[in-house]
Amino acid sequence: MTRDLSMLLMRSVRARMVVLAIAFAAVPAVLAGQFLQAEAGKRATLLRTVQAESQLIAEGLRLALDRTGQPPTVTETRTMVERINAHGINMRLLLRPAQDPGSLYLIAASPQLTAEQLEQERRLLLQAGIDRHLPASCDGATPLDVRYKSAAKGEEVLSSVTPFNSPAGCWAIITSHSTSDEVGTLLGRAYWRAPEVTLAAVIYAGLAVIAITLFAGLWRGLVHFAQQARTIGSGSGEPSFAAHNRVPELDEVAQEFDRMVASLRASAEAVRRAAEDNAHAFKTPIATISQSIEPLRRRLPEDDSRGRRSLQLIEQSVMRLDALVTAARRMDEANASLVNAPHERVDLTSLTRTMLTTYRDIAAERDIVLQPQLAEGCRIWAGSELMETVIENIVENALSFSPQGGKLTVRLTRDRRDVVLTVEDEGPGAPPDVLAKMFDRYVSYRPMKSDGAGGQHFGIGLWVVRRNVESIGGTVSAENRGAGGLRMMVRMPLAE
Repeated sequence: MTRDLSMLLMRSVRARMVVLAIAFAAVPAVLAGQFLQAEAGKRATLLRTVQAESQLIAEGLRLALDRTGQPPTVTETRTMVERINAHGINMRLLLRPAQDPGSLYLIAASPQLTAEQLEQERRLLLQAGIDRHLPASCDGATPLDVRYKSAAKGEEVLSSVTPFNSPAGCWAIITSHSTSDEVGTLLGRAYWRAPEVTLAAVIYAGLAVIAITLFAGLWRGLVHFAQQARTIGSGSGEPSFAAHNRVPELDEVAQEFDRMVASLRASAEAVRRAAEDNAHAFKTPIATISQSIEPLRRRLPEDDSRGRRSLQLIEQSVMRLDALVTAARRMDEANASLVNAPHERVDLTSLTRTMLTTYRDIAAERDIVLQPQLAEGCRIWAGSELMETVIENIVENALSFSPQGGKLTVRLTRDRRDVVLTVEDEGPGAPPDVLAKMFDRYVSYRPMKSDGAGGQHFGIGLWVVRRNVESIGGTVSAENRGAGGLRMMVRMPLAE
């Protein structure tokens, strides 16, 4: 069982498409972690470089502030910051006074900001949480990767905080880079926006589209083949696969299918013609023999019992031979219909109602109550003549077994996407071994001496029913009723 399932998955185009889709979905998840790790390493290296540069700037500024031995004025401090002029780096100098450690002041900035801008910048830095990154001990540099919008320079990325102590209190150099320069771009972008990631994603997406399109095109071609097969089977469209094929690689397959369809249709037509010719060839001598019996009967003496018995046997044999010829023709036509069954939208409700009217007189003669219960709108894809044969054989079979004064119910219902034809009689039913093979060829079960019509039975009618029903994708079954009698059910696909 497991091996068969594995073989099916290996050969199924749908299964391969699912596996391919899973693979294409799993690969990005695996590579995303690798790209994220590589981008994190690059970002960490860049931050360490920026941090080292900031530490050099902070050390130079500390030496400058401690040179006089006296706390510098604000103006002197701003002048010192402006002289540093680190290319491409924006600096802010913060002070946490020793006398008031709960306060934080923005003393200077490079490039230079006005007093109003300095105050606004201080508020923006506090909103960005810069005070949380400033160590309480005022010792140890901290690399940052925080985006924020400056008061004068627009959107920036804070890259480091480098604190140092002096007699005035705890100073902190904050460095930042604009998101428009190289460092700011590297720090501010998401990892998936890196050029190498974008290039890999484009190449991968292209390969995925090509692979999935290839399999999807093949799948659509096979689905279209199936649709065309149903169209050809229904006889409602052009009987050609090649004319409707959309995949060039399937042209040879389509042509072989067309040749097969043409061969099958030719075979079906040949079977029909042979059935008609054979029936005509047999009917003529049978009719001649039948017409010759009556003159022979008139010439025989009344007391010639042996001669009259012989004529009676001849007459019965001719009748049986005529029935056999008719049955053989019906069998050949049924076989031909399986190859080229006509398919059209048939209103089974209307067809069944019309056919039941022809059996009312027959049922009335035998005192049988015929009860039709037909739901409206029961339509199927079939042939009218094909379904007439099905209804005729089932109803006649039920009438032949129905006792005088009995009831015959013909019910037509819709069951989700199926149409169900049910015929119930009050006859003797059938033994289990007969039920199992009731629809096989040459199976005839007649416990009664007569069916009330004197007909010949060769086990062909119900076999034809099954073949006709199966040719349109339906099923037929029989079961004994609990209250006595037989129930036959024909289930056929509903025509949407």
